[in-house]
Formats: sequence, structure tokens, C-alpha cells
Amino acid sequence: MKDKSLAFQVWAVSAGILAGVFICLVLYFNVSISSFFTDETYKTIELAQDTFLESKNKEKNLQLEQITAENLGMIQDIRSVTQVVYPYQNLTIIKRFSKSSLTNNLMKIIENETRTQTEDSKRYEYKLSSGRLYYVIKKITFEGKEAYLVSFMMDTYRNKLVKDVTEKLIVGGVIAIIISLMVSMVFSNYITAPIKFLENRVKRIAKQDWFDSLSLDREDELGSLAASIEDMRIQLIERDEWKQNMLQQVSHELKTPVMVIRNYVQAAEDGIYPNGDMPGTMRVIDEEAIRLQKRIKDLLQLSKLEYINSRALKKQPYSLCDMISEEFYKIKANNMNLQWDIETLKNAYTLGDKEQFTVVIENLLDNASRYAKERVEVSIYEENGKYTIRIFNDGDKIKEEEFEGLFKPFNKGKNGKYGLGLSIVKEIVGYHGAEIEAKNEDLGVAFYIKGIRNID
Repeated sequence: MKDKSLAFQVWAVSAGILAGVFICLVLYFNVSISSFFTDETYKTIELAQDTFLESKNKEKNLQLEQITAENLGMIQDIRSVTQVVYPYQNLTIIKRFSKSSLTNNLMKIIENETRTQTEDSKRYEYKLSSGRLYYVIKKITFEGKEAYLVSFMMDTYRNKLVKDVTEKLIVGGVIAIIISLMVSMVFSNYITAPIKFLENRVKRIAKQDWFDSLSLDREDELGSLAASIEDMRIQLIERDEWKQNMLQQVSHELKTPVMVIRNYVQAAEDGIYPNGDMPGTMRVIDEEAIRLQKRIKDLLQLSKLEYINSRALKKQPYSLCDMISEEFYKIKANNMNLQWDIETLKNAYTLGDKEQFTVVIENLLDNASRYAKERVEVSIYEENGKYTIRIFNDGDKIKEEEFEGLFKPFNKGKNGKYGLGLSIVKEIVGYHGAEIEAKNEDLGVAFYIKGIRNID
């Protein structure tokens, strides 16, 4: 069924449910109707008994009917009740009927039931070859003596009523099912039409044909789905624009050091030293190579982040203090001209990807050492049950207009250079469920990483 269309599935499920409900209802009503008309048959017999006794009491003359096999059979075609009083004028009940074996057997049963019955009135039934006979035996007083009024009625009329009602129920049910199936087909098309529309739009988006906005005038789940697809379309467009911009910036960032290195090498081969001598020229080539290496490293890190973000976080416990201290002293060793201060907790364990978070600290410390005038400060403290990291440098403050794009890729820094460092930092921090912000303080600039998980 999964390989069928949704419209067919809705229609098939509706048809199956309706058919099942209809069959159950037919069976239930058939039993209920049969029971109801059986009870009505007995009530008819009992009412006929009361009417018979009332009329005979008024007439003071009880005329008994001679029952034969022939007129007993006639009862099958009419809604009538046959009345017999037993005993009457010393005749047994068998003598009131013809001598057929069927009648004799039935009358023997009835005669035995009159002797054993203790209730004033009791209902009975007897199965004949031609149907079912319903009868009621009622105790009466006749000519001052105790007697029994036996009243009969065949099930012919009851069966006819049951059959008529059942047939009408089936016809009505079939009509209801047909109408319901037609409605379900219309409803399934009502549901599947927008789904097909969304399917076609998603296929277009998959082919990067995403410039037409998507709007579905519905307030239900399909409307929510359409809104989500529209949000996805907008994000894909923004991401594509970001990638195009990044590609241009990357091309520029990689092209510049490559051109410098190539030109300096060619000049050196010709015996020309742009920086005056061989060591100065080689120093420029080395600086540009380092710059090129850093750009490539950042790009690889950004690509790695995109891969990691598409998968579950690799969580492992580690000491935040040990990791920060290790990176702190590495950066300090290359910048001994600055004053370095660190203040950490004794135990600060967290859960996350240590390798990725090391990149965050490395970038922030490198950034601080590059812009600091004299001092860099690092501290870890606990705030609201979570850890906060503060990395401060006493360099120039950030301009207000620069805060908005500070963590965007290839944002131009104070020295007019573009970079990926802070955008990578923000990605990793968010990946760990924390937040990062930059603040201008009295003596410089501080970066805060807040909301780091505490597992101590």
C-alpha cells in the first residue's frame, strides 16, 4: 500500500473502515432487530390472550377452535394468534388437534409444559420444519376450574419484518458508503493537491530554482509545512549568496599572498631583492606563506564545522581549565613582549568536543595577542551554575558600527584585513549550546563565552 498514491491510500482506508463498520452494524442490527421482533411477537400473543379472555368473558360463551395440520399451516401467512384452552370437557389437548405426528409431538410437549409450569404466564418456542412457532401458556380460571390458555403464532410475519428492515438497512448502508467514498475521494484530492504542489516546488528548489516565493493559503499542518519550506528557501538563498561572497573573498585572500610569493621569487631569481636584500625578501615570502597557510587552515576548519554540525555532537568530559591553560602558555610563549595573566578554577569540567573548543580558545587568544598593547587577561568563573570564560586585551576599543558584523565571515578587521577566525569561533560556541559576545571595557576589549555546561 505504501507504493500507492496518498489519495488512493486515503480512499482505501476510508473504504475499509466504512465496510467494516457497515458489516458490524448489519450484524448488530440483524441480531437486535430479530430480538426486538421476537419480543414483539410474544407481546402480540399476550395482547391477543388478554383481548380473547376479555371478549369471551363478556359473551359468557367460550367457543373453541378445532385445530388441524391444514389450518395450522395457514397461520404462516397471516399475523394471527390461535387460542386453545386446556383441559376442556375432559378432553386432553392432543384430542384438540389432528393426529399428525408433528402435531402429536408438539402437543405432548405443550401438555407436559402445562403440568410443570409454575408461573402464571410463560413464553415458549418450538422449531418446525416450516419455521418457528412461538406460543404462550397462561393460567386461567374456566367454569370455576383451573385451566390453561395456550396461544400460538408462527414466525412468518416476524421473519418478513426482519427481512424488510434488514434489506432497507443494507440498501441505505450501501448508499451511505457510496456517498462517503465519493466524499473521501474529494477530501483526499483536497489534501493531496497542495502536497503535490509543495512536491513540485521542493523539486524546483532542489534544482536551485528558488527565486519564486512560496505561499499556501491554509492554516493547517500543510500551511505550516509550506511556511517551513518558504523559510528553507530563504535560508538557502541567503546561504548561496554567502557562499558566493565567501568564494570571492577566499579567491582574493588566497590570490594576494600567492602573487606576492610568486613575484618575490621571480625577482630573487633575477637577482632583484624588493626588500633590499635576500633576508628581507625571504622574510616577506615567509610571512605571506604563513598568511596563506592560516587562510587555508581557516577554510578547512569552516568546512569541517559544516560537516560536524550535520551530525550529533561528539560529547566527552574534559577539564576546561587544563585545556585553556595549555593554549594560554602556547600563545604566551610566542608573545613574551606582553603581560599575561590567567585566573582559573581548581576544577572546571565540561562536556563537549575538546578539539573544537580548543580552536575557540586558540583563535581568541591569538586575536587578543595581536591587538593588545601591553596586557592579556584570561579568567574562568562560575555564573548561574554554568561556566563563563573572559579573554581581555588592552587594545583599542571596537567601534559601535563594527559590532554587528564582528562574527561574520571575512569581516574586515582593524588593520583592514579579512578573516574567518571569529565566525568559526561563533559557530563552535553555538554548536556547544553556549553564547559569545564582545564588550568594550574601560581599559580595552573583552570577549565573553557564557553558558558552558558544568558537570562537576
